[in-house]
Amino acid sequence: MSSTTPPLLPVANPRPKGDGTPTFLSPLAKSVLVVCILSAVCWGGGAIFAALLTNSAWLKAQLQGADLSWVPSSLRWFGRHAVAVNVGMLVLSVVGAAACWGILRRNRWALWTFIVLLVVTALLNFVGAWVIDEVFRHLILHLPANVDASDAGQLRRDLRMQRVLYTGLTVLTALAFAALHGWLVVRVLRPDVRRLFAKNAP
Repeated sequence: MSSTTPPLLPVANPRPKGDGTPTFLSPLAKSVLVVCILSAVCWGGGAIFAALLTNSAWLKAQLQGADLSWVPSSLRWFGRHAVAVNVGMLVLSVVGAAACWGILRRNRWALWTFIVLLVVTALLNFVGAWVIDEVFRHLILHLPANVDASDAGQLRRDLRMQRVLYTGLTVLTALAFAALHGWLVVRVLRPDVRRLFAKNAP
């Protein structure tokens, strides 16, 4: 008996799916775009509201000659610059939305703008944590001196506990977002993403 070897079948290499775009990029850009648009709406409304309050005769009358020493200096600063802060955050949100839109269109400038915004927003989270801690530190020093001696000790202990709780939560949140933003920066700088945006470089 003789046997013959069956012919070898051609090997078909799997065809690449889609256009080679990393699968995470488009959902990321779209989700951040929605967040930026909503943030822009909120900050825009905040800017309008702050402008109305700044020009309000009623508020000026209430604050005229009022003792604001119990208000932390950071909050007084934000109160004096409320319009500018809201407008600044509005601009930041609009730039973020433009960067996300540019990423969807594979514009290289959008990628680097997105990276800068990731770093800036991570740092702003730590600024927020500092403000929370500064508020509680100021209240611990100020409020117990303005209440009965019998209640001052308990009030100071309560404020210290709340300072640890709220400052700790905001610092942990800032660290978590910093780690997430750092991972995103590393991820979008990997060769597959950079090659994709290099195709559209001027």
